[in-house]
Amino acid sequence: MKHFVFISYHHDSSAQLVEHIVQALEREGIQCWYAPRDVTSKYAGDIVRAIDECKVFLLIMNQYSTCSEHVLNEIDCAFNRFHHKEDIRLLPFRTDKESMSDDVKYYLGRIHSLDGSEPPEEERIATLVSRIAYWLQEEEDDGPVQRAKGVRDGSQPQAGEIRSTSLTYNTNFVGREAELEEMHRLLRGENNKLFLFGTGGMGKSELARQYLRKFQGEYTTVVWLTYNTDIQDMLISDQFLHIRGLESEKQDLTTPQARESFYDKKLNYLKEHCNQDTLLVVDNLDTQDPRLSQLLEGRYSMIITSRISREKDGYQELAVRPLDRWEDQLALFRKFYKRPLQPQEEAALTEVFRRIGFHTYGIQLLAKQMQASHLAPSAMLDYLRGAPGTAQRRTQMVMDHVMEVMQQIFDLSGLTPEKVSILKNLVLLPVEGVETELFFDLTELEDFMLLDELIDSSFIQYNSISDVISLHPLMADTIVRKNPGFVQDCQVYVDNLAQRLSQFTHYKYREKQVLISLGENYYLKWCDPSLPFNVNFMERLAEAYAEYFMRDKSIAIFERLIALHPDPVRESWYHYYIANQRRCLEQYDLLSQEAARSLEIIEAVPQSPERDRQLSLSYSMMGWARNNENRLEEADRYFQQALHLRLEILPDGDPLIAWAYYNRAEVLMKMGRLEEAVKGYEEAIRRFEAVDEIGICVPAYLSVAEAYLELDDIPGAERALSQAFAYEYAYYGEENCRNYWLYDVKAKLLVRQGRDEEAREYQQMAQRAHQKYLDAQ
Repeated sequence: MKHFVFISYHHDSSAQLVEHIVQALEREGIQCWYAPRDVTSKYAGDIVRAIDECKVFLLIMNQYSTCSEHVLNEIDCAFNRFHHKEDIRLLPFRTDKESMSDDVKYYLGRIHSLDGSEPPEEERIATLVSRIAYWLQEEEDDGPVQRAKGVRDGSQPQAGEIRSTSLTYNTNFVGREAELEEMHRLLRGENNKLFLFGTGGMGKSELARQYLRKFQGEYTTVVWLTYNTDIQDMLISDQFLHIRGLESEKQDLTTPQARESFYDKKLNYLKEHCNQDTLLVVDNLDTQDPRLSQLLEGRYSMIITSRISREKDGYQELAVRPLDRWEDQLALFRKFYKRPLQPQEEAALTEVFRRIGFHTYGIQLLAKQMQASHLAPSAMLDYLRGAPGTAQRRTQMVMDHVMEVMQQIFDLSGLTPEKVSILKNLVLLPVEGVETELFFDLTELEDFMLLDELIDSSFIQYNSISDVISLHPLMADTIVRKNPGFVQDCQVYVDNLAQRLSQFTHYKYREKQVLISLGENYYLKWCDPSLPFNVNFMERLAEAYAEYFMRDKSIAIFERLIALHPDPVRESWYHYYIANQRRCLEQYDLLSQEAARSLEIIEAVPQSPERDRQLSLSYSMMGWARNNENRLEEADRYFQQALHLRLEILPDGDPLIAWAYYNRAEVLMKMGRLEEAVKGYEEAIRRFEAVDEIGICVPAYLSVAEAYLELDDIPGAERALSQAFAYEYAYYGEENCRNYWLYDVKAKLLVRQGRDEEAREYQQMAQRAHQKYLDAQ
């Protein structure tokens, strides 16, 4: 039997807990392996095999397990798989507050643990089960799509191709029963579109979640979308709207027209295949997006949360107001304030609530601060009375007042500089947040302690199932107001994000999606090019856009960089890079213009190593410009100039020399000078392999295979094609490899060998693979 979860634990201290966890997991169909139950032969061998097969390695972490030699051996086996990027997740489930031992910290110091130390045990185990189920569901993305609860056989079968969102619900939610029933009445009526309007922190998003919790069984499909930049990007992203057969990784998204076309495909799919039993929730739509009216046209039901009232535009709206019942206010407060509350304190507490406008999020945060600070309601009231500006109650807009009071309650000057730094960096994230461990790495934190403390005190929002952290918009506004130049303090985050973007090619598709989302959010909202570190970030984001085939966005960033009047060498490189994107877009007239401008600028620069290197790039791009104009002799001269210059100025192992051989071989191939082309390709391959650039070797091997075919050297073509296959799979992995061009050359080889039937099979495979890659229908 295939076991999804391996459980590592200290038997004497955790056996009973493990039994409860196993029962909870296996009730959900998640198979477990743990000793001694599943040992069938020898302990050591069975344990190693089970760890090798598991999807999740669950460590029950306490002061005893972190010092156990047997547990450390198991951690070592699991970490080796993790380190080699195998398909395994590590999950420490911390059941006490003791610090992990140095041995365990060596392996798991950069892995965020799940807190299982606070009672009640049932809730902690339920969260653990939900986390593991969430991970395993992600692993099944390529398998059958699970229908949402409440689906009825034969009802809208095609809507089942839309993946329902797995949501977490706030167990501290109180009140709002009247609002929930009114939402249900409005959404099940003739007009099934509803805006939830209210100021920041009033509880709009949680009210939407609680509606789903209560009425989800009435919908076949539920999709939660978070608005960040615009509706087009929101719908295109598989992170929010995943439609089987319309995955964005299989689309041509290289131009604005292509993205608009794909946006139309997904929107039309919703309109054609969904009725009111499909519910879309769009969270945080706080701007006037021109595509909103298009999105509202479908038959599907919709909830939109917003700080902007749309009632004047004729849309159906429900205002989410402050909690108006004392019982609800007190119940919410008592969810977080656990200290004894004397009857005589109720009057002071009522006045405290009044001073913060009975603001939902404010009551929650205030309760946690009072709990942590050991403040009684009367002491908090005295504090509020003594702070400047508190007498201005609900003047002008409620939002301004709430912001003012939030700053009083959460005096950031009372936090350590390290905690304030964390909050500043969190402001830079998209609204939907990011996985805790990625944020940990980007900010170079030493451990998770400060993050966990900020989570516990409600400064940071935390999804315990997906392990995602985010900042409530209200908290983000507070930090920005108090620290208007805060971005300058976030250089480590921006530099590390730029570094990851520079290695964009090597990440899996989902990881690329996250990096693009982080990069785009920072660029559009916070990037000030006058800060030097932002220029490097913009260059790396532009390169990542190009790798992601969003070439128009790449060009737009480089054009913005040119407008900053950089030094001539940099400006020449920007024009060179724009020219390369124009080449990929087959915009050959614009390619020639940009290439000529790049060369013109760099030729006027005094000689230096940087100038000569860029000059070689400009020569190369002029070669491509002439090649695409079929001025092949000129193209060859430019490619030769680039090659000779690079051989003269660059170290022998520089990949640019290999590229120069490859580029010239391409034009020689086109000119019919096949023997010279083969020599060029072989030299390029030799140099690429020497610097371990096997991904670049793939097109070179395919090109030389075709040259060998033209020379009727079948064995040479077979050898080259075999190596192309090997490198493509090794470099990109089976998930991301581009089978179609491999199959195409394989079909040509089979034709030369007289194996026509096999050739036709490979031609069909090439067509199917290409369609899958681009979804070209």
